[in-house]
Amino acid sequence: MSEKMTETKFLVYTVSAILLLMMVRIFLSQMYTIYDQKNYVGIHSLLEIVCIAISVTIFLYGLKNFGTTRSIRMLLLAFTFFVVGMFDLFHTLSFKGMPFFITASSVQKATWFWIIGRVIQSILMLSLLLIPERKVKRDYRFVSLIFGISLTSIIGYIIFAFEKVLPLLVIEGKGTTLLKNGLEYGVSFILFISLMVSLYQYYLEKQNDNLYFALAFVFLLLTELIFTIYQSVFDLDNFLGHIYKVFGFYFILKGFYFTEFIHTNEQEVEQKSMSNYPGLFFRLEKQVSQYVCKAIDGELTQRICYHQEEVIGRPISEILPSADDSINNYCHLSKKLQEGFTFEMVFQDKDLLISIKSSVDENGQEVILGTAIDLTGVFPRRVNPKQKRLDENINFKKVM
Repeated sequence: MSEKMTETKFLVYTVSAILLLMMVRIFLSQMYTIYDQKNYVGIHSLLEIVCIAISVTIFLYGLKNFGTTRSIRMLLLAFTFFVVGMFDLFHTLSFKGMPFFITASSVQKATWFWIIGRVIQSILMLSLLLIPERKVKRDYRFVSLIFGISLTSIIGYIIFAFEKVLPLLVIEGKGTTLLKNGLEYGVSFILFISLMVSLYQYYLEKQNDNLYFALAFVFLLLTELIFTIYQSVFDLDNFLGHIYKVFGFYFILKGFYFTEFIHTNEQEVEQKSMSNYPGLFFRLEKQVSQYVCKAIDGELTQRICYHQEEVIGRPISEILPSADDSINNYCHLSKKLQEGFTFEMVFQDKDLLISIKSSVDENGQEVILGTAIDLTGVFPRRVNPKQKRLDENINFKKVM
């Protein structure tokens, strides 16, 4: 669970998936000598059950997570994989060769459930990447669940009841129709856009989960392209497409569940420990010539009448101001010399002992980590002689 997805691994998985597809197409006739189509219905059911189980897992996770976060993205996540899981279930149960389910199993019915599921999945997954994170006041889980049940029921009824009059998507022995290919290419285009968005978000944020999403979209994109070239729902291309779909769903699970679970727990532990810190803890990032606060916490924040939302994004020289802008100067010096500094300053009639150090965060971003301790009343107010000599001998303008 703690394994990290790196850029190298992403490239290796992507290239391997493309090479495997190429090898299968090149040696297709030779592989049919060992491939038995009689086993395919059972194998197809097994592969689809894995994808349905992943959908149920993500659905339940999103539903539970929304209860505590009220996140609109978690609500959409739960809705997406409820609908996708239901259509995949209908697709599996109606696949040709399966027992009677409402109506007799058939290629057309299963294919319509497949393509509807993929269209909805691609649109909603892209929406998940693009919508801004925000919280909603009311609990919409029941409403979204009812809407999901209604949507799948209405579309399911249309496909079951009007299967004979719906346009053909597959002609057994000949392959997919122009309509089927057009829909698959449309889904492929949306998945390609999702892939680019994921990679761009990774470029901006360097978040591990973005690479998982990008890799999932690679496999799902290849899946859609494969499903434009098969001639029979039992052939090797169809089999490979379902294998790729399983990998795509697995990496979605890694991105939305495992990585999010790790981040959430790490943030909760970090937030709890920072809040209990008796002094002040802050993380700064350089913007132009100022060091801007990106995180701040500790008991001292309350005692100096600050709230996190008031100071995040503000320069540290405004949060802890001084006549000579010493804290900002020390930040420049710490970054240039890659050394830590400890100094005293007076703020709101409090004697603060401040320590800062240049560091690099998990995304490779250079940051300044700092702490402040209130020494008011512990020692007589004084100026550290060593620090005074340092202030007198350093020309801060040279390091800014």
